[in-house]
Amino acid sequence: MSPARCLLLGVALLLGGTLAARPAEGGTPPDAASAGRGELADALVARARDAVMPHVVSILVVREDFENGEPKLSVSSGSGTVISADGHVLTNAHVTDRGRSFRVVFGDGREREARLVGQDAATDLAVLEVQGEPRPMPHARFSPRQALRPGETVLAMGVPWGLSNSLSVGVVNNPRRLLVSLFGDEAEYEDRIDQDLPTGRYYAWIQHDAAIAPGNSGGPLVDLEGGIVGVNTRGMLFGGDLAFAIPAVEAEAVSRQLIAEGRVRRSSLGLRLRSLRGSGETRGVFVNAVEADGPAARAGLQPGERLLAIDGVAVDAPQGVDVPAIQRRLAELPPGRAVELHLAGSRGERRLRLVPEPVPEPRGQSAAFAPFGVAVQALTPAMGRQRRLPVSSGLLVTSLRPGGPAATARPPLPAGAVILSVDGTAVATPADLAPWARPRRPAKPVVLEYLAGGERRLSALTPNWQDRQRDPLPELPKAWAGVEVQPVPASLATLLGLPAPGFRITRLYPGSALGKAGARVGDLLTALDGAPLEALNDTRAELFEQRVRESAIGDAVLFEGYRDGQPRQWRVTLGPSPVPEAGLRSLELSLLRAQFRELGFHDRVERELPMDQAGVVVQGVEAGGAAGLAHLQAGDVLLRVGGRRVDGLDALRPALEAALAEGERVPLEILRRGDRRIVHLERRWIPESPR
Repeated sequence: MSPARCLLLGVALLLGGTLAARPAEGGTPPDAASAGRGELADALVARARDAVMPHVVSILVVREDFENGEPKLSVSSGSGTVISADGHVLTNAHVTDRGRSFRVVFGDGREREARLVGQDAATDLAVLEVQGEPRPMPHARFSPRQALRPGETVLAMGVPWGLSNSLSVGVVNNPRRLLVSLFGDEAEYEDRIDQDLPTGRYYAWIQHDAAIAPGNSGGPLVDLEGGIVGVNTRGMLFGGDLAFAIPAVEAEAVSRQLIAEGRVRRSSLGLRLRSLRGSGETRGVFVNAVEADGPAARAGLQPGERLLAIDGVAVDAPQGVDVPAIQRRLAELPPGRAVELHLAGSRGERRLRLVPEPVPEPRGQSAAFAPFGVAVQALTPAMGRQRRLPVSSGLLVTSLRPGGPAATARPPLPAGAVILSVDGTAVATPADLAPWARPRRPAKPVVLEYLAGGERRLSALTPNWQDRQRDPLPELPKAWAGVEVQPVPASLATLLGLPAPGFRITRLYPGSALGKAGARVGDLLTALDGAPLEALNDTRAELFEQRVRESAIGDAVLFEGYRDGQPRQWRVTLGPSPVPEAGLRSLELSLLRAQFRELGFHDRVERELPMDQAGVVVQGVEAGGAAGLAHLQAGDVLLRVGGRRVDGLDALRPALEAALAEGERVPLEILRRGDRRIVHLERRWIPESPR
């Protein structure tokens, strides 16, 4: 379709197909012409929709981040497109980044597991592979077109907000755009997105105005021929419907490499480029920066020189948008094979021969290490250079658990420190901490050498290998009448028309001593063993409990009072008070990132459970843990784990470990608001210590 036709169609679509046109004499009337254009637009959009939309999927990701020295799991979503008969799904790398598990949801509701084939942060692209679907799979196709023009109609497809498949229509605003304003520094823009994972270095974006929202990331941008022309990646919260897509030419090339090798291999000469804009020069591209100890620095290349040609092929970048293609050419140079650069500078023109080096991984593996109470990340040379550190390996401390071993070490470790060794053994990856993952009895301090603020320091840290358990001091039970009461002072008794002041029974507990003696809710208690029960005000019900506790458990006492205005007496044998919540044992289970406690008397009463009901109460749930992903809530009563009864706190961890050893998905039977329910815990949500 010609650009002029696309432009006309785009305008017609945006104006709702109501453009008026003056027909030739004897031609079609204006209303009929408008209707015809509208029908044509609808037909073209429908054709493109039907070619791609069935292959658009929602991607559900269980993501693992690290906060306060602990792993934090969360569920996020993005979009993707099936692009091969082998079930490969193209999406964004920021959708799959730090993902622990992936599921794809098709437009017809089918859900399938997916595995990560590879991701490339430099282009923000990733490929998943659908599991459990017959091959060959139907799939969408990339457009063979090499370029778009402003005004061409495009369709943005995806799953915004993780709801369901949707489509929006817009036009291309700018087919080659950098995310930097005319007032910004083009040489720095790519580093602003992520300190360790700059993106957008190798292409210019497609800017369009088809509406996208969170969840659209990774979805296709489609032309009216039904071909993928881009991968939607970013939108603007302010400034109108500005959206940005990765061009299909780059997306297709990167996806092929990811499918073939699981990664994209690139070379580096250790230099950065910027355009000639504003310099008055007309040839080449400026070398803006030279990395220390890189090939360019070793060859004597200086910042400010202009690169005129690569192996005899001229390069020019009049504007910033021309730079990514040159950087891509440099990145595609074969590592280890010399390349000739033609340069111009203050010393005139010259030629240098450089040997490209493979680009190392930009970011190291992250993990939480509970015995030390830290989250760490393997330091890479690129990360060390970015932070201007004098070391290129070690474990970067990204966060600490408040009150944990690292936070209370002598001296405490600061966030941002780089751990170099433990007890004299060098550590460079989280796996190097494995020797300290096993409990040692008695626990002894270990010596950490670390770098902080440019200084090499030592610290003594005592690891902690246990779940945190709270065993309150035993409290002797006291005499208890088994009721709740409302204080009724003399002034209130007069207003209520009661015969005397005292304490009115508002609740009888199961097994209540007063209840066994025949007392009822509404009875007024005025004396205990002949001494008046004095209510000093409307609120201090604890005065009644204090009087009762002056007697001993098992004592026979006499309560006096009134029922319906008539005097009554109740002879009662006092029982022991139930254990209060503060006196119950609790357990913070690190596997689930949740807190549990014993099921107490008042728990059973509030939930109308039998007094012999077994189970444990969910006391607290961290949103970023496995319990949170399983939808456990504070106040739930956990009854069974994987079919095993949880009779009490001591049975919880053994039941959990046994169930996790048997299967990937563990049913949890709970009581919630009077209903028995089943929620599911998945093994993949359980963080593992470095091995």
